[in-house]
This record gives sequence, structure tokens and C-alpha cells, in this order.
Amino acid sequence: MKYFSAALCASLAPCAFGGPPGKNTIPTSHAMTNLEFMLKYLPVTVAEDNGAGNVNHGATNGRVQTLLENSYTERNCQLYSADGSTSSSSSYVSMTQNGLGNACSYKSGKKYGSGNAMHKVFANNKAQCCNACVATDGCTSATFETSSKDHSGGMGPQSWEGFGIHQPDVSARKTTGGLNLDELEDKYVARLGDFSGFDSFMDYSATFYTSDLQPYIEAFNADGVSHFVGQWSDGSDTWYSLIFKIPGGTYVLELTSTIKPSGASSLPMMEQRMSPTYISKFKNKGSSPANVMLIASINRASSDIDQIDDVYSNMFMMPTSHTITGDVSRKCYDTARGFDVCFTNRASDSAKDAAFSVKDHEDNMWGVHAGVMGDDPSVSDKYTHHGGFGIPSSGITYLKSYFTSNDPFPITQNTWLAYGCFQSYVFDPTGFSIQVGGPRGSIWPKCSSNEAVAV
Repeated sequence: MKYFSAALCASLAPCAFGGPPGKNTIPTSHAMTNLEFMLKYLPVTVAEDNGAGNVNHGATNGRVQTLLENSYTERNCQLYSADGSTSSSSSYVSMTQNGLGNACSYKSGKKYGSGNAMHKVFANNKAQCCNACVATDGCTSATFETSSKDHSGGMGPQSWEGFGIHQPDVSARKTTGGLNLDELEDKYVARLGDFSGFDSFMDYSATFYTSDLQPYIEAFNADGVSHFVGQWSDGSDTWYSLIFKIPGGTYVLELTSTIKPSGASSLPMMEQRMSPTYISKFKNKGSSPANVMLIASINRASSDIDQIDDVYSNMFMMPTSHTITGDVSRKCYDTARGFDVCFTNRASDSAKDAAFSVKDHEDNMWGVHAGVMGDDPSVSDKYTHHGGFGIPSSGITYLKSYFTSNDPFPITQNTWLAYGCFQSYVFDPTGFSIQVGGPRGSIWPKCSSNEAVAV
């Protein structure tokens, strides 16, 4: 099946959504808080095109890419809380940071000592190490250890980078018509509580396989990071999931493994959390030195799973990869980018839903789209939460015709399907979107042929 994103990318250079394995973008207003957390606890690197001092594309960027399996086995960027004396060492580059939006001052062939050492992070090059220091509270300097694994250069996700966990703060974009990002985070915090039980807002997430949950759990326990641990079955084997929210935003991550965490005598039962395709892919994967995270799906909660299936199956024409029915209804679709996109509908939690429900979340998303975009698809609001993957060419053909005959503008809070010119976004019934296009040009009816790069 031909997917449109690849065809569009071939005609537009460079391609901002990059090659496989894609990305999932959730906007933030605390990009450096997000970035610091991810670099400290996860096997990720600063995104190569974050920009000098993490400012680029008109945004302050809390964007990372997961580490590839054939990449580093040890963290190679040492952060420091104060400058110290240096010694000569040809395989190191030391640096002092110059603040947000600025490149570091570098000292090639120099290495700081152990005094004032903070934690280490992964980096593909000295600029990523610099940006890690800029993002980390209290960091003034860093030392990067060079090796044959290093890479640098290029815009958008690179072949030597893994899946993108992107949290940009585009300050110029508005949230008129709904909650601002901090107010929405407060809703998530209230819903998720102390993570002692599963909540439907954990379905607004991205799911990764990792060989062992234990190192993450131990680090979170040591630093007081709230998290949920549950178990589920694929019909023959038991799997375990660790779910947590990245501080300073609404990005939720789920890590899953076949290895039971130590001391977990009794864990809450969950529904199957990956499609059969990714269960087969990861079941016998084994360990990796860096305990890397391999993408399985990006996930959304939904108030109307039947509407989602109608849109994704009959309009987007994306093949179904997994279905669960009953008290929990779940539908997953193959993105052809090495991961699924999944939607889950659950029975109402009356107490929590009275304060803020999945439907309220959807209404807020569409309220902002209506309040900012209105009747102008060339305008982008701050709630362009998007997955970076394609739609089959047959779905694109259908949508072009549909949008021509059924103009979604002006958008209202009751709109359930629309588009944006900015990189050919398609907004689905949840209010989230798919980034179908590359950096320039848009395929939709009211769009010009010169749209700017998105993040």
C-alpha cells in the first residue's frame, strides 16, 4: 500500500517529518523542564536540529530522539555544576554554556575533572552535549567524549536518530478558545494523581518496548518520580508496563517489557497494550546495553471509538492492526512507519469525568482550533499535537475530494475533521493531528504552495 508522505517527501527537500521511525509531538510551555527530565532518565539524545541553545524553527525545543540499538552503550556527555580545571585528552571536547539560544564555548582536546560532576546523558556530538547542559538546571559546563559512533548535521530526524519525542514551545502560537497549556497540564495532574491506579488520561501516550523496566523504576523511586506499574497478557505471555508523565507538560510515556520488575508481587491487570505485530517483533528481542526504547505505538483516548474507526478505516483508509471490544474498546492502525496509532475508549470514571473528561479534552482541542484557526487554515494554534506519519495515497485522494465538497471552515467546537496548511496537517475527531506533509507546500483545498517548517 502506497503511503502519501513518502511521495510528498520525494518532491520536497528537505523533508521535515523525516524518515522512519517517525515522531510524536506534544506542545509545551516548559520545554527545558521536559528536556532535562528525558535526558536524565531515558536513553535519548537532543534532537539534531534543536538549534543552538535549543532554539530553532521559532520555538524553544524540548525535542529528543531515542537512541538506536547500534549506537552508544554508555552515556558520553558529563554535565557539571561549575567550571573546573581541565586536562589534555584528545578524545574529549569540553564546553561552557552561554544560555538559551546560544552555542557553547568549546575547548577541543580538553577534559574536566570529577569535581562538580552532575549526571551523564547521551549525545551524538558536542552540540547536543552543549544543549543538554543548557536544558539542565544548575549546569554550567560539560565534557563530551568523542567516538566512532558520533554523528552530526542535517535538518529533521536523521537516519542515525530514533523515534522523536518532541515537545516544542512555539511562543507565538495561541490557545484562544480553550485552556492554555499550563491549565491543561493541571487537568492531567488532577486526573493522574499519584499514579496509584490506571486512569484514562494514560491513554494519551506513546508506548515503547524496552528490555527491562527495573532500571527506570529504581531511578524513579530514588528521585520521587510518580509512576504506575501494571501487567497484561498477549494470550500466552505476561507483559509489564511502566507509565509516567514527563514533568512540565502533558506528555505521557509507557515502557513495556516481558521481565517482571523485582518486588512486584501483585500488579493491576490491563488490557493488551501492543498489537500482535509488535508483540511478535519484541517478544524475543533480548537485552541491550543502554536498555533502549523501541517505539510500538502512539496513543490517544477517544470518546467515540466508532467515529474514530470510520475516519481511520473509511476515510484515511489505514489498515487495522488490533481491535479490543468490551468495557475497554481499542483500535489500532498501521502507520507504515514502524509503529501503530491506537485509540482507546473506557467506561466513565464519574468523579474524575465530572471535573475533566476525555470528551472535555476533545472539546478543548477543537475549541482552540476554532478560536485560533477559525476560517483560515493557514493559521496554526498551539494545540497542533501531531504524529509524524503518512496516510495511504488512497486516503489522501479521498480526503482531497471530501474537503473540497465538505469545507470544514470555519472550524467550530463541533467540528470533527479538518485540515491545516502547515505541513498538510489532518485533524482527527480527538483534535489531535497527523503531519502528512513535508516542509513546503500543502495538498489541501485552501492552502498555498509555500508553507513554513513546523516542529
